[in-house]
Amino acid sequence: MIEQESIQSEKKTCPHVGQEFQPFVSPQLEDPYSFFKRARAEEPLFYSPMLNGYVVTRYEDVLNILKDPARFSSADNLKPIVEFTPEVIGVLRQGFPFVADLVNSDGEQHKRLRAPFMKVFAPERLQGLEDSIRTLANRLVDNFINDGQANLISQFTYPLPLEVILTMYGVPLERMADIKKWCHDMTALLSSQLTPEKQLECARSFVAMQQFVAGLIEQRQQAPQDDLISNIQDSDLSLNEQVIVLCGLILAGHKTTSHLIATTIHLLLERPQLWQAICDNSSLIPAAVEEALRYDTPVPSMIRTTTEEVSLAGVTLPQATQLFLMYGSANRDENQYDHADSFEIERFKQITANHFAFGHGVHHCIGSNLARREGRIALEVLSTRFPNLRLSPNQKLNYIPALMNRSFTHLYVEWDKA
Repeated sequence: MIEQESIQSEKKTCPHVGQEFQPFVSPQLEDPYSFFKRARAEEPLFYSPMLNGYVVTRYEDVLNILKDPARFSSADNLKPIVEFTPEVIGVLRQGFPFVADLVNSDGEQHKRLRAPFMKVFAPERLQGLEDSIRTLANRLVDNFINDGQANLISQFTYPLPLEVILTMYGVPLERMADIKKWCHDMTALLSSQLTPEKQLECARSFVAMQQFVAGLIEQRQQAPQDDLISNIQDSDLSLNEQVIVLCGLILAGHKTTSHLIATTIHLLLERPQLWQAICDNSSLIPAAVEEALRYDTPVPSMIRTTTEEVSLAGVTLPQATQLFLMYGSANRDENQYDHADSFEIERFKQITANHFAFGHGVHHCIGSNLARREGRIALEVLSTRFPNLRLSPNQKLNYIPALMNRSFTHLYVEWDKA
């Protein structure tokens, strides 16, 4: 009772920043960084009534939380930000139960779930995908290079990583459109504010995706192939665990990479001299990708839950307090980075990247090497084939209103045809 009174008192004494935190609407949807800069200065840990949890904005606090998984659990990472209606719960019960996966598990359970995928995403194995990724990127470019204009997201940045992960799974490419919709709806269901009708639609998509993946697992058990699903069949993961983890990896394996590629291209084209720089010197590309990951990270937040009473940023928080770790804010912390609000493509050319785009510690993203490789190859191909690429004028970027994903719905570009 005393703990609850303490946290309620804290909510009442500093409500200002938390009340103004509105990440799903303008202007914070387009530019969350100005708000976070203010929060870091005025109230680096604040309570958000909308999220019913505390928002963590400073690099040092985020790092300390990620380094201490015993006191800051990942178990609620995929907890929906809104309550589901009874109808939605009824639909979800037609699929597989929400057991722990790579993102929302702790300790030995997390190690067990992660182990079968370590060999699949090992750097030496991914090296073998390099030529096929490059071939795919060039094939996608071939489809629109004679048009003089394109929506890079729908025609390049989205299909590239999606086809890569589906090929790794051994999924027929004719199912790409279905999986694209299912993944979009899965993200919206968990991290967007939806109407009851839209919740229901997204729940049906989630169940359809689960059933599709379960079918793939059963096929591989009967007739193994040289693909990711077949390679984990010798593990001790149950069918339920495999379905949940594989659904999550399909989503994480393409959507965030698509956001990374699109954001990096936009940042470079906004500053034409930077696009020219990577066209002239491709060795700048890996560092440019890292800086884009820091500057406008595609996974801007993640959730942790306290397992005991803790003190953070001068605030005492009771057990079971939900914390929203704002990676996007931490990656712009002026106490961590010089000129933090400047996009500098050579920032990580000589030093190891230390941003939170892929998390940190035991939950560091298992697919980070694949995402970096796809981002690098995408920029190598585009800068080689479109040295005069530019943003189409007078376009407004429409950002996706999701707490744990950051990107836009389209990116129109143009170029001078040969």
